[in-house]
Amino acid sequence: MSVRPLFLGALSIAAASAAFAQIENDPKEQEVIETAAKPDSWFVERTGGKRVVLDGQTLDVRLQYRLQQGYTADEAEAKARPADAPQMTVDQAFADPGVVAGIRAEANQEWIRQTNPGPALASVSDAQATSRAGQPIRVRVYRPRAEGALPVLVYYHGGGWVIGNIEAVDRSMRLLADVAKTIVVSVDYRLAPEHPYPASWDDAEDAFGWAAANAAQLGGDPSRVCVGGDSAGGNMSVVVTSRTRKAGKPSPACQLLYYAAVDNRPVPEMRKDYLSARLFWQGFGLDVPFTDYVHRAVFPGMNLAQPEISPIFADDLEKMPPTLVAAAGFDPLRDSDRAYATALKKAGVRTVYLEYPSLRHGFLQHTRVTKEADRAARESAAAFGKLVQEIAR
Repeated sequence: MSVRPLFLGALSIAAASAAFAQIENDPKEQEVIETAAKPDSWFVERTGGKRVVLDGQTLDVRLQYRLQQGYTADEAEAKARPADAPQMTVDQAFADPGVVAGIRAEANQEWIRQTNPGPALASVSDAQATSRAGQPIRVRVYRPRAEGALPVLVYYHGGGWVIGNIEAVDRSMRLLADVAKTIVVSVDYRLAPEHPYPASWDDAEDAFGWAAANAAQLGGDPSRVCVGGDSAGGNMSVVVTSRTRKAGKPSPACQLLYYAAVDNRPVPEMRKDYLSARLFWQGFGLDVPFTDYVHRAVFPGMNLAQPEISPIFADDLEKMPPTLVAAAGFDPLRDSDRAYATALKKAGVRTVYLEYPSLRHGFLQHTRVTKEADRAARESAAAFGKLVQEIAR
């Protein structure tokens, strides 16, 4: 049985179960490094010389190669399985504590091995916020080498609310802090299916409250505490802003949204409204079975068009703070991100929209795979740094 959660390659239960031993000395990481060092011609040859061109965009050939390798592995595994062998469904896998722990461990390690190591910072330290229920929320604080009271960015990782953690995005957070000259507070929120909606969102809001209250102690500027995240984390960023503003609490000064899940309606509805959903929701890493599972596990029986789940339908967009939206061309979420950025601009919100046509969902964790993803990560971080610096003017 294979599970392909979000922007991962093929993930077998056997590999996932052994993933814990790979964290310190990951043999697959060297393979990624060696493959990335090869010239583009090597990838073109191994993809049959047939580039993927859709909607006027050409997929980065290195990402094309990794996608083909992943799907080929899936097919080989399926053929090798005895016809009468029972196949574990995604729901069954995530319902088994041992299996889901292995899936998450391998998913996290895949993100790490595909991401360039981050630069040296002034400091990196772990801390603990407290949830509304009195439970600890683990956070990691990254301070770049910069003087003065710096902006603070409270960051929520992606992973469809079912995978991901602080370690998985550690390398990308180091780069973001360094380039944007911003203190980053990375949050380890609760995951589904053990903790469905609204657990992740509540933790996100509570972690922001902790960061806002402790901004000065962290060496930050209390007037410039922002929120950001990728995919699911981008969704939670917007919800934290909306919740805190409605409650009259300290609220984010700005938002950083990477390929954010701002519209979480069922796939058929998304495909009616967005070309990117019709073109890219199968074969580009973020596939329909996993998306459908997320809807069942995270939002059981809920209306997926309500604003806390699909923030694009909020009726108070004019209350949003300055926002940077960064999207990927080969991403089913691309057009909903475009639409959200357009709606913010129409509502009078200061909005920066960046789109990277050759990349796919999850490009922050592809910086070791292709230089284009590394360029996108650096460019977007610099643009965010400029945006948050201008808030003080």
